[in-house]
Amino acid sequence: MNTGRKRYGRMAFFLLMNGLLTVMTSLLIVISIFAMMGVQLTDRVRLLPVFIFVLVVTTAFFIIIYWQGRWLRTEQQMLSNVFEHISDGVLVLNKYLEIVKSNPAARELLQLPEDAKKISYCSLCSNYPGLEKLCDYDSCYVATHQHEPVEVQIRTPVSESASVTVTTSEYEDPDHGPMFILRVRKVGDERKEEQEKIAKMITRSILQAQENERKRISRELHDGIGQQLYIMMIHLGMIKAEAEGQDSIINRLGELEESTRLLIQDVRHLSAELRPSTLDDIGLVAALRNYIQDYSHKFGIQVHFAYEGSKERFPAPVETALYRICQEALINAAKYAQTENIHILLDREPDQARLSVQDFGVGFELKPGTARGVGLYSMEERAGILGGSVTITSQKTKGTKIEVRIPFTEGGDQ
Repeated sequence: MNTGRKRYGRMAFFLLMNGLLTVMTSLLIVISIFAMMGVQLTDRVRLLPVFIFVLVVTTAFFIIIYWQGRWLRTEQQMLSNVFEHISDGVLVLNKYLEIVKSNPAARELLQLPEDAKKISYCSLCSNYPGLEKLCDYDSCYVATHQHEPVEVQIRTPVSESASVTVTTSEYEDPDHGPMFILRVRKVGDERKEEQEKIAKMITRSILQAQENERKRISRELHDGIGQQLYIMMIHLGMIKAEAEGQDSIINRLGELEESTRLLIQDVRHLSAELRPSTLDDIGLVAALRNYIQDYSHKFGIQVHFAYEGSKERFPAPVETALYRICQEALINAAKYAQTENIHILLDREPDQARLSVQDFGVGFELKPGTARGVGLYSMEERAGILGGSVTITSQKTKGTKIEVRIPFTEGGDQ
C-alpha cells in the first residue's frame, strides 16, 4: 500500500514539475518570438493565442518525451530481467575479448566469480578437449562474426572442461566501440552420450587398425625376414663345412653365423611383441603364458599366473584388450614397482572377463585429479571401448593392484 502511494506521489510530483517547466518554456518561446517581431508584450489580444498554441505544442512534446522514456525504462527492465533469469549463459565482451558483463547462468556454467570482469575469454576457450588452444584473433569465431552455433571446449578457472555451443552477435557501443554478445549453452546429455559413443567407435576402429597392422608386420617378420635369415644361417653353416682347414675363415663364418642366430632371435621376439601368433591361433591364456615366460627371463621378476573359468575362448576383441592391458601392466611394474613378485589372475565369468595384476613393490599415492600416465590411460581406453572398467588401488610400500572387468555384452560379444 505504501509502495503504491509513493509511486503515485512520485508521478504527481513529476507531472507538476513538468507542467511548470512546460509553462515556463512556453513563456520564454513566446517572449522570444515577440521580441524578434518587435511586438509589445502588453498586447494581450495577440499574446494569449500565441501563448496557448506554444503551450499546447510544448505540452505535447514533453508528453511524447515522457512516454518514450517510460517505454525505454520498461524495455530496459524487461531486457535486464531476461538477461538475469534466462537459462542460457550470456557473456558481453569488449573489443579485446575481455568479459565485461555476465549473467548468473554463465557464471554458474563457467564457474566464474560474481565480479567476473576483465577476464580474458581466450583463457577459457579451447578447440578440443585435452589440447591447448591453437588459434589467433583473425580466425576466432567471435571476431569473424560467425552467427552459427560453434561447439567448443571451455576450461573453467578450476581446470574442468565442458563442451558448450556458442552463438555470437555484435553491436557498436558509442563509448567502447565494437562489443560482442555470446550465448553459451551446455551440450545436452543426449548429445554428449552420442559424441562419446562416436568417440568410442572411432577409437575402437583405430585400435583395430593398429592391431591388424601389427599382425601384418608380425607375419612378414616371422615368415619373410625370419625365414630368409634362417636360410642364410644354414648356408653359412654349409660354407663353414666346406672351408675345412682354413681356420681364419671358419672363425669369421662362425661369428657371422652366431650374429645371424641372434638376429633371428631378435626378429622372432619383435614379431611376438607386435602380435603373438598364439593369441590368434590358440587363445589368450596360451599367449599370456608365453609372454610371462619371456618377461620373467628378461626382467628377472617371478610372475605367478592363474586362470579360472571354462576352457572356452574369450571373444576376439576381449582377448586383444586383456592381452594389451596385461602387457602394459607388466611393463609398468618392471619400470616403476621395484618388485620381485607379481600375481596375475584371469577369470572367465559367465557374463564378463576379469583380470587382476598385483605387484608387491613400492606403490604410489593416488590423489584425486592426478594426471594419469599414457600407460594407465591406454588401459582405461582399451577397456572403456568395450564397456569395461579399470580399477587401480595402490599404497606406498605395499604395491599396486590393477583390476579389469570387461562384459561380454558391449562390443565384446562373439
